[in-house]
Amino acid sequence: MRRILFIAVSLCLAALAVGCARTAYAQAPEVSAPDSSLGAALRSLASRSGVVFVGRVTSVVPHGGVVQVSFAVEQPVLGAVGAVYTLREWASLWAAGQPRYRVGQRAMVFLHPPNAAGLSTPVDGMEGVVPVIATTADRPPLLDVRRLATRVLRAPGTPLDPPERSAVALSDGARVVAGWRTTALEPKRLPLSQGTAYAGR
Repeated sequence: MRRILFIAVSLCLAALAVGCARTAYAQAPEVSAPDSSLGAALRSLASRSGVVFVGRVTSVVPHGGVVQVSFAVEQPVLGAVGAVYTLREWASLWAAGQPRYRVGQRAMVFLHPPNAAGLSTPVDGMEGVVPVIATTADRPPLLDVRRLATRVLRAPGTPLDPPERSAVALSDGARVVAGWRTTALEPKRLPLSQGTAYAGR
């Protein structure tokens, strides 16, 4: 009887260890290879997203071990999304109390499909939250692609892109994302104007 009990306990502990390992693996940071171009970086994010939209943060509400971030959706890009999207993510992602989102912030957001608990995160961490830049009334909104451009493969010693190649038109970026299966699409690089600020700041 003791032998049977010992075997049963051992099997339970082994199953628990496997479950913990799977959980740890699922929560590990994603690592992706460098992309060949900015268009490839956008397509890589899109290919792993359950939903992509352009939106503005309307509220950030901590609730137990979860933070609920609500967006007013300005433009659906991929997947089914309504006028409001609420992202639920683990509060532990907010390291040392540093805010990941702020009310009024605008971005193109690439999100994983929610898990069984309804929780999700941006694809590749905060690289999946690409800032939308406020411009003047006579210019279309821009995507700030400076951070995304760091994913593009460069020859050793090659500097990052200069300011005149640090943005793309929001409409151009959305076109590339929506057509992510078409590898020929490449967004036109534009300058970030002097004095341009993040929308909502």
